[in-house]
Amino acid sequence: MKTEGLILRTQDYKESDKLLTILTKDAGVVTAYAGGASKLKNRFSCCASPLCYAEFVLFKNREKYTVDNAEPKELFFRIRQDLTSLSYASYFCELAMACIPAEEPSAEILRLTLNTLYLLENKKRPPEQLKAIYELRLMSVSGFRPDLVACSECGEYEKELFWFSAAEGKVCCGDCMPAAEQGRLPLSKSAFFAARHIVYAPDEKLFSFTVGGEALGELSEAAEQYLLCRTERNYKTLDFLKSVGGMNT
Repeated sequence: MKTEGLILRTQDYKESDKLLTILTKDAGVVTAYAGGASKLKNRFSCCASPLCYAEFVLFKNREKYTVDNAEPKELFFRIRQDLTSLSYASYFCELAMACIPAEEPSAEILRLTLNTLYLLENKKRPPEQLKAIYELRLMSVSGFRPDLVACSECGEYEKELFWFSAAEGKVCCGDCMPAAEQGRLPLSKSAFFAARHIVYAPDEKLFSFTVGGEALGELSEAAEQYLLCRTERNYKTLDFLKSVGGMNT
């Protein structure tokens, strides 16, 4: 199989080999054996590290993949040189490994991940905004799209305040719910419009918005809590990201 892919994780295997976890365009997340990849002069050494985007030739035998060839396309060097950026990128990679099934085409999610990493590396958007975009969009394209069109009670779509239920994946406006119920999160108008944009915008316009201040904090909390509710698991890279001060705790 010839396919484009992004390496999400590497593991040392035996003395000089590696196991690569790759988000591929054509087969989702797969694990592939790369013989001798730990050796500096090996033909795979330059593209056998996390965050390497390459064109791979993978050979499959008895449900196992082997890397037959790899040509690097992007290495995201500047992300690797900054601890905060690397922490965000590692979190995105862990999410991809947790949410994307094997043996299913994943071109849309690969594109989402690459675009997010590009903007992170070049500081085109605040990292916390990229995190919220990745979380909400990943859930949306994975079959867990929240209902953010309008208030679930009255149908109003433009209010000063909405309350978001991460457990239910829907919102209720401040008029229908004057005070928050347990587990609901506040979304000001700016935060709600940003969340709605992330969920429904076409790919080419996904990142074309700005949000900051308290609204960004609200958006970030809502996106994170929704992802945690839907995936029903914790993420070590998220805990580490918070520990290094990469985002507000």
